[in-house]
Amino acid sequence: MGYFNYHTHTTYCDGKNTPEEIVLEAIRLGLDTIGFSGHSPAGGCGHYALKDVDAYYDCVSRLKDKYSDKIKILLGIERDIYAYDDNHDYDFVIGAFHNLLIDGKFFHTDRSPEVLKEGIDELCGGDGEAFAIRYYDFVKDVARITGCDIVAHIDLVTKFNGDFENKFFDVHSEAYLAAAREAIEENMKYCNLFEINSGAISRGWRKTPYPDSAILDIIHVAGGKVTFGADSHAKETLLLGFDQAEELAKKHGFGSLTRLKI
Repeated sequence: MGYFNYHTHTTYCDGKNTPEEIVLEAIRLGLDTIGFSGHSPAGGCGHYALKDVDAYYDCVSRLKDKYSDKIKILLGIERDIYAYDDNHDYDFVIGAFHNLLIDGKFFHTDRSPEVLKEGIDELCGGDGEAFAIRYYDFVKDVARITGCDIVAHIDLVTKFNGDFENKFFDVHSEAYLAAAREAIEENMKYCNLFEINSGAISRGWRKTPYPDSAILDIIHVAGGKVTFGADSHAKETLLLGFDQAEELAKKHGFGSLTRLKI
């Protein structure tokens, strides 16, 4: 299997490197495909969002032509369910959900453990499982709302839960898995490709990619497919977790990671 990464952020949103720096590193590493996926302008992740959508679009478009003989470059977007329509034609869309919007207030799932705990306490009286179930109630609409080609980090709510510690909720409880199953099945009506995401590894929050093994089993039973996204915010992490992603895909019956047909 050749190397590829569809989930990449740059200085146009919350990444550390320019698109060209990313492309040059991808070529050096031997990737055959690099997909850029800047955060869409969205109320749910405003501090992440692309600072200048037109400039991002034009820059990556130029790089596609400049390096067409060395690497396949895909111009994509990570579109949150709260995204504003930016009227651009992208090669692919990663559908995502980051933060619960309840009565006009955002409850963040991926800023820090402390912020997550505050949200659990305020919204659910300290009941982490109840918070996770409400999270999946939003997630079930990701593919329908975003029209995505890939559903991103579907269990992002586990980012600060620990690999096996279950700090805030039990990822194997019947109620939790039932909510996750419903979200997966709803997304399958519109998109059957789910991302194995290693982004939390680079930030030191996890040692394994998500989704959790139980979630991968649900996706497989539902007839879904999986692909890989490093959720890279720096050129040093373009291949982070690739081997683990491939091993997880095979372990849970997928056989291989799926590529976009673009």
